[in-house]
Amino acid sequence: MEELLDWVNNISINQETLIMALVLVTTILIVLTVGSIIMGINSPLRRRLMQISGDSKEGATNSSKMVDTLESFAAPIMSPKNEKERQTTRHHLMHAGYHQNNSLTLFYSVKFVTTIIGLIVATLVYVSVPDSKYVYVYLCLAVGIGLFIPDYLLSRMVKKRQAQIRAGVADMLDLLVVCTESGLGFNAALRRVADEMVISHPELADELDTVCMKIQAGKTMPEALRELVVRTGIVEISGLVSMLSHASKIGGSLVQSLREYTEDYRDKRHQAAEEKAAKIPVKMMFPMVLFIWPCFFIVAIGPALVSLMDAFAQ
Repeated sequence: MEELLDWVNNISINQETLIMALVLVTTILIVLTVGSIIMGINSPLRRRLMQISGDSKEGATNSSKMVDTLESFAAPIMSPKNEKERQTTRHHLMHAGYHQNNSLTLFYSVKFVTTIIGLIVATLVYVSVPDSKYVYVYLCLAVGIGLFIPDYLLSRMVKKRQAQIRAGVADMLDLLVVCTESGLGFNAALRRVADEMVISHPELADELDTVCMKIQAGKTMPEALRELVVRTGIVEISGLVSMLSHASKIGGSLVQSLREYTEDYRDKRHQAAEEKAAKIPVKMMFPMVLFIWPCFFIVAIGPALVSLMDAFAQ
């Protein structure tokens, strides 16, 4: 019995040591982060380089300097070693609309900051309620939320942007058909469509403008459209790319190809809408069974049950 008590006491001591080590690591990380940011802002080498360059604006602002310093410090810590995971994250950032070169390092910097905040919250929770039975659950939950919330927000942004782009594809195809039938070439029609859709569908208009600039820079039309599919992640446009590439190779009518693809795309949208409508009764069955039918039976059979209970009681 005494050996068991000693073992339990040793476990509690080890748990307290683990928590104190967690507090120590969190404090060290906070001090290093703040120190690196301050040193990056007030770096003599940076100031000397700015003086030599003769830039009147002194380069970027203090906020951009803080971001650069945080990237250089946090990105190597949070960045995964697996190249496949890095490519997946880069594609997600691209689908969300972040095409800058430093978007990946900035994302891992934000992830590092949220993880530090999660460690701080976990430390505060342990200090506030050290005797709680679920204190370790709260600690793991705080750190996990700080670690995974950037991925969740990024996935939400990707889905939102892809939905906005999908909503404008049908209008883009209709405008392309009208412009090409009026005598414009495909590049000029694409530029006109991008200008016309700036207000209604700005995300799609920005991507079309990028396609036009790439074509003007010397890339072929199918290649520029394939890069559009890669940047947006909208696989529905891949059929348009294949159709236009095939039409340009064999010398077919571009207007007729666009019209046929527009009709086919509209049929697919109609089928998708019918599929969603067919799923509605099945999805409504569960809330009806859980919430609506019990209330209906209470209202319909409740008075009769009360009368029967009074009759049997007498």
